[in-house]
Amino acid sequence: MIERVLLLAAGSLVLVSVILIVRTWARLRTKRLMTVPGSKLLDQLGAAVDGRQTLVTFSTPSCAACHTAQAPAVNVVEQRLGTQHLRVLHVDAARQPALAEAFGIMTVPSTVVLDQSGRVTAVNHGFAPSQRLVRQLQRA
Repeated sequence: MIERVLLLAAGSLVLVSVILIVRTWARLRTKRLMTVPGSKLLDQLGAAVDGRQTLVTFSTPSCAACHTAQAPAVNVVEQRLGTQHLRVLHVDAARQPALAEAFGIMTVPSTVVLDQSGRVTAVNHGFAPSQRLVRQLQRA
């Protein structure tokens, strides 16, 4: 009985350690991404600096959450802020894996907020509700 408890405790410790390592690695990767010049990131996206903030959405054709949750949330943000101040760029991570990797995207849906100069100000791994995206864009 005690062996099972110790085994369960050891397994839990390993799992928590892996989660902490992955989260730390993701934070460091995001901080590094925030130092990349905006024009370089926009070039990779096939866009140019135009004075608007940019919301980049990463999805795949088979991602149910991308189409049923993230896409409607992005539409709400687009309607609320308008295309005069915001552009939305959609990236198919399955068709452009190198681009997803360049932005540190490990899962879909994911979103990246770029300021007017194209610099990264926020990265959301997983679903991001419209309220969070609006807050991030207002802070950018």
